Amino acid sequence: MTAQPAPIRLADLLPPRAIAVRPPRSVEGGTVGAIAMLLLILGGLGAWLGPGIAGDWRMRHDWISAPDARITAQQCHAWATVLSTCSVTVADAKHGGERTQWYVFAGGARDRATEPRRSRSDAAQITTDLGLESLTSRLVTLLAFASIIVFCLVVAAAMLWKGMKMQRAFAAMSGQRLLPVVVEIERSNRLPPRRRLWVYLYETESTQERALVEWPVSRHPLFTSADERWALALRSEEGGTPMLLDTRLEGLDLTEAEKAAFRQAFLAAFGERADAVAAV
Repeated sequence: MTAQPAPIRLADLLPPRAIAVRPPRSVEGGTVGAIAMLLLILGGLGAWLGPGIAGDWRMRHDWISAPDARITAQQCHAWATVLSTCSVTVADAKHGGERTQWYVFAGGARDRATEPRRSRSDAAQITTDLGLESLTSRLVTLLAFASIIVFCLVVAAAMLWKGMKMQRAFAAMSGQRLLPVVVEIERSNRLPPRRRLWVYLYETESTQERALVEWPVSRHPLFTSADERWALALRSEEGGTPMLLDTRLEGLDLTEAEKAAFRQAFLAAFGERADAVAAV
């Protein structure tokens, strides 16, 4: 945590009474939507590549040539020789019909023709030599993609859980005497659609903690420094997690006269330090 600006008397910024709080949603639909999208991607990836890998895994030591089958279509694309995707369509004259196999594996795609293979124990199961040769790489690639998605899911779920805790903490502040405090803005991240996540740091008696709120992109913290590194928040007299304030004071149940008095007090305290006070 970087050095905090010189202290300013903040207690006079708010009226000396209990204030009702309308807490912002700590994490809104953006995070929930991201979790849903990641789950759909994970499920779609498994449904797309999983059955082919499972079938070829069962056939890896149980295949024979399939002269009565033929390859009717084959397309492969290599992405900078790092990742290849192939679709191979196999026509099975013995059992009728066509089946398209999809392969995603590490490395470049080969140039030579692909040949069909059939299961010795189950003649209805058919694959290709390309699928069997790239089986290990396909499995590792699928697990790598799935691991990345699962990691993102864990991060998003942790943010959602922490956001729900923030929401309860902010709601508990309502009806109490609130004290302004200065917090450090750690980062802000754009979220779809047209939202932004603000993460800020605050000090407790013994540790440094993080809090977060999710706002529309048009809503900004009440910055107290020209570099937008420090901003104003509110916390209960009893302590706890401070709630980040926005320039419109939308989270506070204040009269217009009290808002005007707050603006004057804020400008008097931070006017020489903050270029953003014009938005107050």
